Amino acid sequence: MTRDLCASHVRKVRGVVSALAAVLACVGLCVPSAVASDGVDWRVDGMGVRDAWASGITGKGVKIAVLDNQMVSDYPALAGADVSYKLMTESNQPCHRKSDPSQTTSADDPTLDSSSGYMMTHGTAMVSLIVGNGNGWDGGAGIQGIAPGASVTAYMVGYPLKGRLGGVGTLDVCADDAGKGVDLDKPSIRDAVSSGARIINMSYVDDGSDPSGVRDDILYALRHGVVVVSVRDNSVRAGMYDLVGEPGMNNYFPGEVTVNAVDSAGNLQESSDVMDGNVSVLSPGVGVPSYRSTDSREMVMTGNGTSAAAANLSAYLALVMQRWPDATGNQILQSLVRNTKGNASSGPKLDPEHKRGFGIVDPGKLLSVDPAQYPDVNPLLEWAVKTSGEHEETKGMYEYPSPLGEHGVADTGEFSPDGDTVMYTPDTALVGRELQRQQAAWEKVESCRADGGSDCMKYSATATADEEDGKVAGDMASDASGSSVVPSWVVPVVLAGAGVLVLAGVVLAVVLARGMRRARDAGRAVPAGPVGGSGVPPVPYGVAPPYGGPAARSAPVAGSYPNAGAPSGYTYPPTQAGNGQVGQHVPQPPLPPRQ
Repeated sequence: MTRDLCASHVRKVRGVVSALAAVLACVGLCVPSAVASDGVDWRVDGMGVRDAWASGITGKGVKIAVLDNQMVSDYPALAGADVSYKLMTESNQPCHRKSDPSQTTSADDPTLDSSSGYMMTHGTAMVSLIVGNGNGWDGGAGIQGIAPGASVTAYMVGYPLKGRLGGVGTLDVCADDAGKGVDLDKPSIRDAVSSGARIINMSYVDDGSDPSGVRDDILYALRHGVVVVSVRDNSVRAGMYDLVGEPGMNNYFPGEVTVNAVDSAGNLQESSDVMDGNVSVLSPGVGVPSYRSTDSREMVMTGNGTSAAAANLSAYLALVMQRWPDATGNQILQSLVRNTKGNASSGPKLDPEHKRGFGIVDPGKLLSVDPAQYPDVNPLLEWAVKTSGEHEETKGMYEYPSPLGEHGVADTGEFSPDGDTVMYTPDTALVGRELQRQQAAWEKVESCRADGGSDCMKYSATATADEEDGKVAGDMASDASGSSVVPSWVVPVVLAGAGVLVLAGVVLAVVLARGMRRARDAGRAVPAGPVGGSGVPPVPYGVAPPYGGPAARSAPVAGSYPNAGAPSGYTYPPTQAGNGQVGQHVPQPPLPPRQ
């Protein structure tokens, strides 16, 4: 498997993995841009961040997990920041650098320090973009974090290599005693959720050679309302025609936020200015604080990359979560896609050219609009599932139960200008199942409110995630034993005003054919595009109340999901009839010409 931190990734094209193309696409990217040489940190000064700080909003009380390469723990911008470091392996055993077995890393201290010759790593830059204090080496300026009050756990998922901060060939694998690559992503995601992270940032791209990938783990995070942020690659290779997700990719998984980078004028960065239907949000990533290489001691304000854009977005969302501590992660996402810059409507507007997603993040709007008015349903998960059902090439990919039966791996029809397909397995249907659960849970919340109930959010998808975890585990065990049962997740539907419980009498067999394990022996690379700051210390801030889960809302919402509770004029994405989804069909904007 190839990991790209730059992030130009290896994609399966007509059944062939074009690794050479991916390597060449990264050459010359991940280098400082000529923008913002005046030293102004526009992602802070031009995005309303100082106003948020002045009102006491710095991300205090919000936990963020950053999965990336090894950290330089004595980088001055991290002094005083609430940062902890973890190495998570499935066996809880140490691992070593594959290219040098003498370099062993354990969970006791998975970090580097400057005595190793590393002044900066990709992971260090990403964490600093979030919580840095603005101080650099030798008393100079360093990276200023957007949410300096947030709490970050940095999970090591690979070793850095000296030289460029990111790109193909800049990340070394963590290997076991047998020399086999160790899977660090899966246990890191699980631990992040269990440890209370509200946001998981992954500023890298895995190649998607395994259709199961980190599917179960990202689904686990989404089920618990954790906002997962990742990136598109820094290349001009076109993506998919529409927002349908790619369940084998860590950066395009349905329900997570896939970010592209823009400059201060709102233009896409040149190295990724291309159609990509799976991009959902744009964020500052051009003309931002950066370091030129792993041995650089001087920060420059000319960095660029989607990696930085993702870290910046994670930091903005931390501010929003402190401001609205009772809102669930799904409700934060609902607000994110509706309240982008220049969107004066009351609902999300997807770019009909499929280049800019729902638009540029607008921290000011997000801090002024209470997201608790929106459904506790992940809008990006919903959009991907429903939109995939609208296209012949991708129809049925997330349908639950899977039309594939119990075994097999399938490819969709070609769905990009380069003829890319999406690989999926029967258990990809778990994505559709999760959406159905979230929708059913929200209907129950609305029914409770309509009946004048109290604490109705206890029925929400986020509040009932632990219960669903047990059901998923039970269903997987039943499937492994070969039994055919009605899935335990099927919940009674509360009929409006009647209180009559109706349980569908259809036997739904859970088919969970496991995909092949990801190979960890291939080289990895890390995204470059560091961000830094002006050295301005944050103002005193307040502390967000501890997140105790979704809070009850007093005002009942009339109508029924999916359109109830949304601002007037908003219509949910299209629904494929007969695919087990609710809602009405809405014609989509035309796709770009297919070649």
